[in-house]
Amino acid sequence: MCKKSIIAFALLFVLAGVLNAQTADDVLRYSLEYPSYDPVSLVMPGVSDAAGLGGFQANPATMALLKDSYLSLGLSSRFLDESSTYLGNTSQYSDNQTSIGDAMLAYKIPTARGSLVIGGGFSQTTDFNRALSGSGRNNESTITDFYNSSFADDSLFFAAFDVYAIDFAATDSSFANTKSIFRFFSNPNSYPGINQDFELTERGRMGEYSAFIATEFSKNFFVGASVGYLSGSYSYRRNFLESDRQNDYDAQFIDTDGDGNFETDIESIESIDTIDGDIRAFSARIGFVFKPVEQLSIGGAYEFPSTLHIDEEYNTSLRTTFDNGVVFEDDAPGAFSYKITRPRRINGGATVALANSVTLSASAEAVFYSDARIEFDDLNLNPQENGINNVVRSNFRDVINLRGGIEYAINERFTPRIGYAYFPSPQKNLNRDRQFINGGFSAIITKGLMFDFGLQYSFWKDQNTLYQTPSTREVATEEVTRINVMAGFKMAL
Repeated sequence: MCKKSIIAFALLFVLAGVLNAQTADDVLRYSLEYPSYDPVSLVMPGVSDAAGLGGFQANPATMALLKDSYLSLGLSSRFLDESSTYLGNTSQYSDNQTSIGDAMLAYKIPTARGSLVIGGGFSQTTDFNRALSGSGRNNESTITDFYNSSFADDSLFFAAFDVYAIDFAATDSSFANTKSIFRFFSNPNSYPGINQDFELTERGRMGEYSAFIATEFSKNFFVGASVGYLSGSYSYRRNFLESDRQNDYDAQFIDTDGDGNFETDIESIESIDTIDGDIRAFSARIGFVFKPVEQLSIGGAYEFPSTLHIDEEYNTSLRTTFDNGVVFEDDAPGAFSYKITRPRRINGGATVALANSVTLSASAEAVFYSDARIEFDDLNLNPQENGINNVVRSNFRDVINLRGGIEYAINERFTPRIGYAYFPSPQKNLNRDRQFINGGFSAIITKGLMFDFGLQYSFWKDQNTLYQTPSTREVATEEVTRINVMAGFKMAL
């Protein structure tokens, strides 16, 4: 078997296709949020009280409860550790990322009575940090089966063909009859298996540049609104290696120099997948807070659906190493743009002040994940678009996220706080319930200057589809633990 020169002509017929990363998982990834707007609202819900300047994302009306004008600046560091199980083996992998968490200004306009606060700035809305690795002996499938399936687009198919990951299954040189390079045996059903190793990281975040206004509309009744511009980035890196460590493919069945003689076989095939995406959208919220008595405040807010515009550049680089040391390389780059409609959110909560030192706060957030949608600009992609949206409608469910927190002002200079949050899985058939255990404090350093610190420990289960064909789906199961540390300074103006 030798590499056919027809590849150069076949590439003339390659049509640009959609990278098969666009699935319902993309809709979910960009719809999820974490309770981490600033060091205070990381711990305390911000629906019915001014927990922190980033809390306007939960309810902009709470900003009218601020007693002074403030300027805040904080950092966020995320530490992620994942335990994955694949092919019966368990692996650990970790990653971390640090960025600006919030940079906000709130100005309390002097009024004869009531309250009027305007402000704006930047605050973090969500992040995409993930880290996953795995290894094992796969005796059922190979990633080259994916390259040879309808799930791979044309450019990836021909890149795999060019590096001998797949080849003609017969001597008629027909691209309608190809198969994995690891399935070339006299018995067509014979597949000895292959060793697989992979490492995967996802990084990036989204933040919101916002402006808000909040006022006491009538005695003890506050209203507010905010508009914002969401901006962020997403990056995906996966290194997937298949290697013949047991020398199962020890035969001379590949011609690497084109002289017509078969002189070697496959040692390994390495696939490096990358995605780099830019995200942008507009957001809007309205909310209210009502204080029937001084010790109790009740709040509610509505976040309108927003449309994310996502531009992605992607590539799969393939590298085949043969037993004679020869290396073949090719790649399948591309770019794609699409839109995702994030679901609407409705927040409700209450805060109770006990005496002058203890504050209890709780909130519930309804998120309508089944309303989320993906949209492609190309009308030819309507079948794929409708298929993904049908999966969203049938497999996603609307949830109510619950949060609670308590803080105790030990004295005028130091206030510790603790909290808990439970976010149910938005998928019907997969337990992705997320739990958050939170703690932190605020300490006055000097008059008018405060240091805020928040620590969030979260954990949940997940799964990752590594590759898929019409007959096979290889999945790694995950147990995720995540630590988010937010710290910053807040200055009274």
